Amino acid sequence: MRIKFLLTATLMVLGASGNAFAYTISGGTDVGGLDSFEAESTTLPNSGSATETAWASSSTGTTLTFAGKTEGAGFSITNEDPNVVAFELFNAPSYFLVYDGNASSESKHVLFKNESSMDWGVFNLLSYFDSSKLEEMELSHLTEFNGSSVKVPEPGTLGLLSLGVLGLITGRRKYNQSA
Repeated sequence: MRIKFLLTATLMVLGASGNAFAYTISGGTDVGGLDSFEAESTTLPNSGSATETAWASSSTGTTLTFAGKTEGAGFSITNEDPNVVAFELFNAPSYFLVYDGNASSESKHVLFKNESSMDWGVFNLLSYFDSSKLEEMELSHLTEFNGSSVKVPEPGTLGLLSLGVLGLITGRRKYNQSA
């Protein structure tokens, strides 16, 4: 009875972990899923990290701290969707801001909440910037806020841990029965 219950629970955990979707880039690197859009501005001047931090804090309703800035942020196109791009983050930020000062029509700041993978920023480029960015693949800069966030394990990791614990319980039970 217990074994059936444990097997059922394990299958449920593994089934739930299969619902997590992650994008990959060349080399098979898992960059996580899409990060959440928070806000955008076409009127914010490019006047530095203090202005961007104040705007991001007011947009999220929380006090954010500046964690770092990458000039000339390079992006990789994901294998699954040519419109979804990923870029490496260096401070495991809670939020990040992408700035395009070279847009054909107007400059734009776009703020995202970093949720899926703290080491990667992932978003659909065409949802926020024009299609010419797909050829250029470079935005003006990337600003990170609230660095050093706690990393949350992927659902697949939890499923693998559950499977290991189930194996230990089963092995112990068989050992006790044979002794």
